[in-house]
Amino acid sequence: MSGMRGFRVLTARLAGLRVAARPGAFHWTPEAERMRSALEMHDLGVKLYQQRMRREHPNAGRAEIEGLVRSWLTAPSPDTRLRLPSRQRRGYAG
Repeated sequence: MSGMRGFRVLTARLAGLRVAARPGAFHWTPEAERMRSALEMHDLGVKLYQQRMRREHPNAGRAEIEGLVRSWLTAPSPDTRLRLPSRQRRGYAG
């Protein structure tokens, strides 16, 4: 009898874990929420750039568009530091 009781306890625990694992039961931490938002914005930016490349290169094939997007993603970021005339001798501000 105790073997059957153990099985019932195990089944009840698994059912409780299943309830806790449902999508509605999961709570995102603020850090995870920010990371998820950042990744969604990145995906949107890539899709918008793909759209732009299709518009600017209407005769390009899919592989060529993907190559343009890949080169855009892997290119080093531009120098966006502020250049002030008073700091030209010493370098950049910021």
